[in-house]
Amino acid sequence: MPAPTDAIAGWRPIDAVAARFVGWAVDTEGSSRSSALIRIGLAMLFWSRWAGELLLYIDQSPAGLFLAVNFFTATALLFVGYHSRVAAVWTGSVGLAMYYYFGFQLGHEPWTHHHVYLLTVAVLLIALTPCGRSYSLDRYLAVMRAERAGLPPPAERGNLWGLRLIVVQLSVLYFFAAFDKSSYAFLSGARIEQIFLWYYAGSDYPAGLAWLAIVVSVAVVALEYCLAFGLPFRRSRRYLVLPGLAFHAIIYLTLPVYTFSATMALLYLAYFDADAVDKVIARLQGIGLAGTAGEEIS
Repeated sequence: MPAPTDAIAGWRPIDAVAARFVGWAVDTEGSSRSSALIRIGLAMLFWSRWAGELLLYIDQSPAGLFLAVNFFTATALLFVGYHSRVAAVWTGSVGLAMYYYFGFQLGHEPWTHHHVYLLTVAVLLIALTPCGRSYSLDRYLAVMRAERAGLPPPAERGNLWGLRLIVVQLSVLYFFAAFDKSSYAFLSGARIEQIFLWYYAGSDYPAGLAWLAIVVSVAVVALEYCLAFGLPFRRSRRYLVLPGLAFHAIIYLTLPVYTFSATMALLYLAYFDADAVDKVIARLQGIGLAGTAGEEIS
């Protein structure tokens, strides 16, 4: 039977890993600039997907007008960054209301798609980041207040746990997307064949499509599993970012999943160390750093 001291010593590596994970997940502070870029991008994605469907003359019912006014007000505040975190919660709440009203009450099927869920969850999670401390009206007003008080501008930094939750969300999404495809129906190439025939070939079955469909199907599933488990880690991320972005670019161009693809590409910013993103921005623009490099899972 091992001595108690041996048992305690055996737990120390696990404790160290757990402490490091907690530090990464909830205790890390960093630059707010990547969070701000995601905030602006999400507002633009909300507009590009739904603004044309929510113009005031389209649905003039009380519920439709109420959602439209709230949509444009919340997303405008999110874009300019005024009370940014409140605007993010407001925008996410409107997204949930639209998901329910248009998708389930009125039965408009596109409103129940996964890209609606992803955008709504992403904007709610960005509310947990310092998304208003950079590139925002909030930042401008904070700098003006500091100047009037004779103080230095407030730091563009904050807790990054909201970005960590986005990372978890994306990894879970990739895993279950791959898990759902890990069946004979997909790996046999049948679904890829069906998609190709529906959008491109009609009833004309091209020669050699079966083998190509199998190769593409297996490659997609393998890539999604790799992205699920590899993107959160710096050492493997360097080999996966370009394939992941290329994957989303391909399906953006070839299939009607453009909102989902653009959202995923935007949220890749959450995978990168916020201070490393800040250094790239500072180098490109010749401006000062918001902070120094922080820790990251490796």
